[in-house]
Amino acid sequence: MADREFIAGEPDHDYSQADIGELLATVSSSSIVTPTEKWNKRRSCTGGGGLLRTVEKAWGLIGAIRFMEGFYLLVVSRAKLVVSIGFHSIYKVEDVSMIYIPATGTASHPDEAKYSKLFLSVDFTADFYFSYTYQLSRTLQENCLAESDIKWNRKHFGRTMGPEEKFVWNEYLMEPLHRNGVSRKWTLELVRGFVAHQLLELPCAKLELILLARRSSAFAGTRFLKRGVNCDGAVANDVETEQIVWDMDSPLSFRYGKFSSFVQRRGSVPLFWSQDPTHRGSPMVVGKPPIVIDRVEPHALTTAKHFRELERKYGHPLVVLNLTVCYLNDFRKVGKRIDYVSFDVSRCNKSGRVLQRLEEIGQRLTLSTGWFQSFPQLHSRLPSNLLRQRSSTTPPNIDENIGRFVAEPSMDGRMLLQHGIVRSNCVDCLDRTNVVQFGIGKVALGWQLYSMGFLSSPWALSLHSEVCRVFEEMFDEHGDILAWQYAGSQLVHSIKTYKRTAIFQERSRDVLQTISRYYSNTFGDFEKQDGLNLFLGVFR
Repeated sequence: MADREFIAGEPDHDYSQADIGELLATVSSSSIVTPTEKWNKRRSCTGGGGLLRTVEKAWGLIGAIRFMEGFYLLVVSRAKLVVSIGFHSIYKVEDVSMIYIPATGTASHPDEAKYSKLFLSVDFTADFYFSYTYQLSRTLQENCLAESDIKWNRKHFGRTMGPEEKFVWNEYLMEPLHRNGVSRKWTLELVRGFVAHQLLELPCAKLELILLARRSSAFAGTRFLKRGVNCDGAVANDVETEQIVWDMDSPLSFRYGKFSSFVQRRGSVPLFWSQDPTHRGSPMVVGKPPIVIDRVEPHALTTAKHFRELERKYGHPLVVLNLTVCYLNDFRKVGKRIDYVSFDVSRCNKSGRVLQRLEEIGQRLTLSTGWFQSFPQLHSRLPSNLLRQRSSTTPPNIDENIGRFVAEPSMDGRMLLQHGIVRSNCVDCLDRTNVVQFGIGKVALGWQLYSMGFLSSPWALSLHSEVCRVFEEMFDEHGDILAWQYAGSQLVHSIKTYKRTAIFQERSRDVLQTISRYYSNTFGDFEKQDGLNLFLGVFR
């Protein structure tokens, strides 16, 4: 490697097994490679030739990075299978190796170890996922639509479309490889978030319930250091959550199998606002800093940019809670306006009816956007009063346009599509947002199971059923992981907190998590933010 320049490539022909053996023998006898010791031990340059370090098993390349001296080649050295969706397997990263490639004629730099340590503060073994054949940065609906556009008689089930860049966390790290012509078949696109699954064994069927979360890298960071929106319309704590149901007795292919999904989105309020963690008052007081509006936009241009991006990806309707909705709707066509629901979780919790209230709201919102299914027909005909009429139980602060179910088939008529998105947020987009997403997701799950023929009614999924208990546990784990990533602690208020049966031990847990979150935000967030900025290429 020349000084300050990374040169990589791949041969233009395929190697046989004999060719590979001969090449490895040649490299072992002649190359000069100076690897790093395990992670952060100090390097020592040794000459004399020979392959000094062999990565016994590499799952793929995830990038290359340079600090002050040579480059580090990053490879996934250990991974585990976490779930399969039809033919496609999803893996979780368990270990990453950093292989040092020294620059010729470059002296040792005193800051190399500091930047290396900062880079490794981003834990590769926590919450990074990849797939060889499934475009994990995109929804099941997008993957199925992509596969329907190509010939099905191919022998290799490879990825058929590009990634959603905001959900790929190592795009910056892969730049040196792709710039040198290294094919994407050697590199892995890492998605940060959450993956969980549960097998549901019904009397006449076997279902896989999968919960996925994709965290955006566009405005990534820690709780009090990343708030609101940036100039590109990207918001903090931006996460896409998808629940998938797969009938495992059906074929594995997306074309002939029975798959269903429902997608939600969470994200910070898309305004320029902040909270300075150093302005809490007394350092011994556990509390939130005051909210400061950093910039006032009379025409809400950045907020509009954020919603245009949601419109591009999901279509209509956009159902959100936002302070600028009324103003923005003045500039949008009828039928493409932003609908909003205002729901005070804390106030509703005083009467112990949070989940019951969410059931009412969730029915309207789910029917507004629909859900995706890889097969065209609903199991039973929808009740006529749900198609166009406004229900008598409609909460008074929900727009009349919300709740009108209109099935949207794909171009070839084989699938029903989700059209639009429900975007939820509270101040932190953590605890209350998670319980709201669970409530809406529970309603959507009822419709998914009904449309697949496993429920006699979409309302038959009780909060006290075994399926709902499993779904609640998955959503609590989902909320805990997302809270760790953004706020440095588990959920302060789990879903159980909002049940009438919440007990003293649960309340005590909430207090402990509040204290844990406070100390993480006060003493650890600045270094975590610097590590993320180095990882994502904000610091170059």
